[in-house]
Amino acid sequence: MAVTPLVVDVTPPPQNGPMLWPYLTQDTEFEGLAGPSADAPVPSAEGIAAILEPHFSGMSGDVAVSVRDGLTGEELYNRSAQEPLIPASSTKAVTAAAALAVWGSGYRIPTRVVAGTEAGQVVLIAGGDVTLTREGAGYYEDAGTLADLAEQVVDQLGSAPTTLIVDTSIFPDDPVAPGVDRVDIADGYTAELTPFMVDGGRTEPTAPNYGQRSQDPTKAAADHLADLLGGATVEYGTADPQAAELGVVYSPTMQRMVEAAMVTSDNLLADALARQAALGWGAEASFAGGAAATLEILESLGISTEGVALYDGSGLSTDNLLTASLLSQVVTVAVSDEVRVTGLAASFAVAGYSGSLERRFGEEDPAHGEVRAKTGTLSQVSSLTGMVLDADGRWLTFSFIINGKNNLYEAERVLDKAATALIDCGCS
Repeated sequence: MAVTPLVVDVTPPPQNGPMLWPYLTQDTEFEGLAGPSADAPVPSAEGIAAILEPHFSGMSGDVAVSVRDGLTGEELYNRSAQEPLIPASSTKAVTAAAALAVWGSGYRIPTRVVAGTEAGQVVLIAGGDVTLTREGAGYYEDAGTLADLAEQVVDQLGSAPTTLIVDTSIFPDDPVAPGVDRVDIADGYTAELTPFMVDGGRTEPTAPNYGQRSQDPTKAAADHLADLLGGATVEYGTADPQAAELGVVYSPTMQRMVEAAMVTSDNLLADALARQAALGWGAEASFAGGAAATLEILESLGISTEGVALYDGSGLSTDNLLTASLLSQVVTVAVSDEVRVTGLAASFAVAGYSGSLERRFGEEDPAHGEVRAKTGTLSQVSSLTGMVLDADGRWLTFSFIINGKNNLYEAERVLDKAATALIDCGCS
């Protein structure tokens, strides 16, 4: 199957220009990484092994490591890299690659309101955009607002509607992925996933990433839109495919959503992006459909998925099993000339500067500002997947996974030191 997006009946508006996401919290100006050199020598397998083995040898638990030449994709170091392990949030890199491959970086998800079949009725057609906000600034930058949508509808009708019908049929009713503990929902690490929700289900747009979530995100969003429409009664149903459009708002671009999901490790948004990948691939927009589509899209990019298992897009599911080899291949594709997923390379957190790496790799660390990676943490699971330039200016892509380690702080320190060792490597 070719990686081609579905034809949609709306044209996303152009991007609104560069945006500064709230996760970029450092006052220090970040100058970015130096560029790679195609003429830089390729590290030898023996050289990579010599600098990494001291960090991973003797580690308790299961350890998988894969390091590749970012320019050729050649695997330079393999330590149980084909062993499927729980990847935690490194899974988000896989989801991001799939969503970008199908839709491209500029796509925006529409949320539409159309006319109902009876006088006074309007129908909201949910598109799966979880970044919607109520009015004004929301949790996500450049998100569509329900206030804008309501204003368009009233202007088109010339009066307030009496009934708001909410059509959520784009997603099946499977709000929680297999292998995800509902405690994670209660603790705010995610929410029940529905195709119509505001601020990722957060009760307040100013809440932190892992803030309190609504118990019924669809109802919360529908009730607010109904209020903005003048107090319409809320019902649930499906829209007439031929109904006239009364209003539409759009999500941020796919690139910006991928960045938000990756840098801040936003579980709910990542799971929603996996369903967008499924829609673009022509699959059911369910957890199972998103997982299956993601693996098929990776195969289309030349990445073998043999022996892996995927159940969500965020990595919260402890049923997920990925290999370090697969994850390092995903990063390698992102830094290659495969233009469909180059936006993934820009979405990794930067060591000591942003998102989940902001408080790792301090200013005195030689890797400060140099490592770009996706972190992953669950109970007894720690992972780090990303890319560095070595001392000679050669791109190296990597994935480190540790399972079964009780001391996650110790595991995290090992992963960080291993990434730093790759930067110091002049291992040709």
